[in-house]
Order: sequence, then structure tokens, then C-alpha cells
Amino acid sequence: MPSSEPNIRQLRAFGAAAEHQGISRAADRLNLSQSAVSQSIAHLEATLGTTLFHRRANGSFLTREGETFRIRVARALRRIELALVNAAEINRAARGTGEPMPGNVTSVQISALLAIDEHGSYSAAATALGISQPALNRHARDIETILRRTLFSRTPRGKATTRAGHELARELRLAMKEVQYGMEELAAIKGESHGTIVIGILPLGASLLVSQALGQLSREFPRMKARIVESPFEALLNWLQTGMIDIIIGTLRPNPLTGDVCESPLFPDPYCLVARKDHPLCGLKQVREDDLVKYEWILPRQDTPRRVAVDSLFQSFAIPPSTVVETSSMALTRDLLISGDRLTLLSRDQIVFEDQLGLLAVVPFPLPSPTRILGTITRSDWLPTDLQKKFLSIMDALAEETASART
Repeated sequence: MPSSEPNIRQLRAFGAAAEHQGISRAADRLNLSQSAVSQSIAHLEATLGTTLFHRRANGSFLTREGETFRIRVARALRRIELALVNAAEINRAARGTGEPMPGNVTSVQISALLAIDEHGSYSAAATALGISQPALNRHARDIETILRRTLFSRTPRGKATTRAGHELARELRLAMKEVQYGMEELAAIKGESHGTIVIGILPLGASLLVSQALGQLSREFPRMKARIVESPFEALLNWLQTGMIDIIIGTLRPNPLTGDVCESPLFPDPYCLVARKDHPLCGLKQVREDDLVKYEWILPRQDTPRRVAVDSLFQSFAIPPSTVVETSSMALTRDLLISGDRLTLLSRDQIVFEDQLGLLAVVPFPLPSPTRILGTITRSDWLPTDLQKKFLSIMDALAEETASART
């Protein structure tokens, strides 16, 4: 896959030529010369390493590759133009005089905004882009002048994006993600690559299911790439909303999410009471609440579904049990359980290997807590690539097999 990326001028030229089926009409639409539009499209085709148009006497018509890329570019341009217009319309007099001109924003200015937003300072952003700080300052100043909007403010670390700058960066980053998807789809058509999927999983999440799904996916798409990011929910949600990851897999939250993300349940994976294999409670035929308060507990961190389940259980105790550690680290939780007579709540899938190895076991105690639902979270307007669609399909099939095996 080519390492360079298309610039916004090339994308606009391609989008107009695709819509109007000709260079001349596209030039009129963009108020550019025909040679400028032709040159932009030629450079775009060189960057992508493919032919996007059949050139004929009666117009320019999309190739198969061109139609594939058109869908992504149309989605990207809609998001870019709307984001720039919205940024320019609010508080127009905030910087400079005259009308804002969002159509004049360039790719280097967008890159500067995205880098400053990601790295939190001009110096770090300049280093990341491989340019001088004065050059970065100029690009940042230019985009503010064009949009007539203050996008950056001074912080203890230097200059960073304002709230308006951050929101604009978020939308532009999602637009650039569409272009990246389009480039991956073209590479798949040419047989160069099968694309990339970036999956966010929660600590103590669905690692077994994800590993099984990736195993199947890699057999069908041997030239695919997958990146797995494990982090707390709040970080994963932010990365999903800004296009840094494609999908979150884990326990769905007690309160349904709304807005720009959507949840899809996979299967119920209820919590159970877990201890080391030779824990005194594992030898009892019936475990009572009084037995549970005699032992130390390992708690998950606050504001997680598992913590809600633990707190619900504790509310039924006359005397709350003592707690040793609060953590969402599976490695630490496992080590603490194995090394002492401690208790915690986990799902059966989360201890499947430890159970098989004789390290951990389920304590026979019925839990009153709500059922844990494992599911996926994606952006509401997400258009997955073929690779990503297949991954979701495999996940659904594995979830159905798991649910059937438990009934």
C-alpha cells in the first residue's frame, strides 16, 4: 500500500469528477482550471497506484476501483465540509475580520490541527510531523484565520486545542479514517493487503472470544493486520469516537449508550464467585453469606459493570467483607487469588484456562446480581470494510455457539 496519503485538494477534485462524470464539469464546480483538476486526479491515482477513471470522449467514468474509493471519499468530504462549516459559523468574529472560507483549508493545516490535538503542545506536534515549530505555528495560525475561529489556547505545556479545536479535530480525524479505509479496500482489490482492524478490549474482557475470532479471520484473510488495545472503558470509548479504534468488545454498560455509538449484545456471560482451587469454600456443598464475609475480597475499580455486581452483592451482607486490593488487572487478580484465600467475581470465560489448569475454581454460591452481557460497541455511522464485516460475522457465530452450548 502506498505510504503517502491523498490531500484534500485531490479528494475534492476526484469527488467532483466522480459526481459530474467529467473533468470539465468538475472544474466548473470547483472553480478551477481543467488542467488543475486533471493534475490533482493524476497525482491521486499515482499515490493510490490505481486507475480511478475510464477516460472517454463523452466523459470520465469510474473504474471498479474508482467506485470503491468514491464511496469513502464522499463520506470523508461530507464530514470534512460539515465540520469546517460548523467550526466557521460559530463565533465568526473570534479571530480576524471578514467571512470565513472553509473551502480554503489545506491538508497541511488539517495535519497541524490533528497533531496539536493529539500531542497537546506545538513542540510535540512539530516533532511528530517532522517539521519546524515555526512552520507548525504558521499552519495553525492559517487555519484559524481561514475559519475566523480560535482553535488553540495556551496551557502550562504550551499551546493546545480549545474545545472547538478538539471537536473539529475529532471530525476531521474520522474523515481521514474513511480515506484510510478506502486505501485499504483498494489494496485488497489489488491483492496487496487484506486491511487492518483495530480492536479495543476491556481489562478482564473477551480475550478468549477475540483470539478465536482472529484465528478464523486470519485463515480467510492471511494478509490482514490486527491491533488489539486493552484499556479502561473511558479511554476506549474516546478512541472509538475519534476513529483511533474500530470496535470495542467487552461487557456492555448497565446504562445503554446513546448518540454517536451503538451497542450490540453477543451473549450472556454471567458472573460467578471465584477463588483458588483449594479454597475452603470450594469444599462446601452450600455456601452462605456469613461464609463470604470471613474472607478478603479483590474488587474491580469503580464505575465498571463488575464493580456494580460486587456492590449489589455486598448490599445483602449484614457486615461488608474486608477488601485488599482494587484492580482490573487480570494478571494481578489471578496472582492474588492463587496466593491466598481471597474472593472476587469473574465470568466463567475469564477463568477458563485457570480452571483447566487447576488454579482457580467457582465457589458454589448463587449470585443475585444482573446477568453480564458481552457485546460490541461501534460508531453509529461506521461503514466497515469487508475484513471488519467478516470479523463481526465470526464474532456473531462464535457467540451463538457459546450461547447454545450453555443452554
